Amino acid sequence: MKFTIEKSDFLEGLNHVARVIAPNSLFEILKGIKLELSSNNLVLKASDSLVSVEFIIDAYKDDKEIITIEEEGQVVLPSRNFIEIIRKAPTNLIEFESTDSFIKIHSGKSEFNIKGYDAMEYPEFPVISRENSLKLEATVFNDIIRETVFCTAPNDQRPILEGVNFSLKNKILTATATDSYRLSRRQVVLNDEDAEKEFNLIIPRKALTYFQRMIETGGDEVEIFYENNRIVLYYQNVVYTVLLISGNYPNTEKLIPTMFECSFTANSREFFNAVDRISLMSREDKDDIIKLVVTEGNLEISSQAKDLGSAVEELQVNSKLEDDSFEISVSGKYLKDAVSAIASEEIVIKFSGELTAFIVQPSDYHRDIIELILPVRTY
Repeated sequence: MKFTIEKSDFLEGLNHVARVIAPNSLFEILKGIKLELSSNNLVLKASDSLVSVEFIIDAYKDDKEIITIEEEGQVVLPSRNFIEIIRKAPTNLIEFESTDSFIKIHSGKSEFNIKGYDAMEYPEFPVISRENSLKLEATVFNDIIRETVFCTAPNDQRPILEGVNFSLKNKILTATATDSYRLSRRQVVLNDEDAEKEFNLIIPRKALTYFQRMIETGGDEVEIFYENNRIVLYYQNVVYTVLLISGNYPNTEKLIPTMFECSFTANSREFFNAVDRISLMSREDKDDIIKLVVTEGNLEISSQAKDLGSAVEELQVNSKLEDDSFEISVSGKYLKDAVSAIASEEIVIKFSGELTAFIVQPSDYHRDIIELILPVRTY
């Protein structure tokens, strides 16, 4: 292997693939990045066994030569020191030449000789059929991830809940996440898809978080190919292969209430800031409990802590009640997370009872999104 490459393009690719590398991997070779140089591009690969990523750098971009290829080949190099060497290279053109398991890196007056791994021992990435596919605008997919992934369960709680459930039926894509204490559901109508197309997949939180970092500032489309246990995500010059979570996701539809005894509409920013201030008194407690008391046209938010004291704030809201007042205790953190995910100028919060789950939605329902939160028992 022998080539010269532009530093900026190379570093961009290395930073992308390095995100999935597990520093404590049981397999030593998976701590490295594989370089595969062919006649027209350089492919960077990294994997943690569950998520694999490929970043493709074409030899030419907009008629400009990015890579000067002299000899094809492949090598696997330790990720940490290798990336640091490239990042701190003194010139924008970097020369590479490999012999056996060593690769020589030359930039300006700097030269490094790095011992790599045997490229033949690096595991092959799985190949799945392109028969089943789906296309989404990157901005839409980014929103769906942002609005749901924070509700997935923490590690080792319940594996089936550590991902977001994506299902397609009757052209409606539904993304659902829950940790048993709160739930987020977002639905999008895909008019261009076949009405007969159906799937039900659980994508791990870790994979979605990696992918979101890449698409959150971009445009274009995301193309998804799926099978029973894997999906492949294509975006621009990056390919993610993901091992799905196996099992049946719980039926969460029955958890969402449809009858309500109290509701109020409020400005999202004002409500978020008020909850944030009042939570200062309860934030150190395990459940971060605040109390909401709704009356006609008014919302009182309060909290108290044994060691700190208490806090209270009132907001004017547009409320609807069956009785004179309604009160409920909730997690301040969960409430703020829900408001942030909805990202709407105004929110509506609907309560079906003081001890049953309540929902948060955009007041104008311009997006089909529901955030559901269980109240906290205080007695």
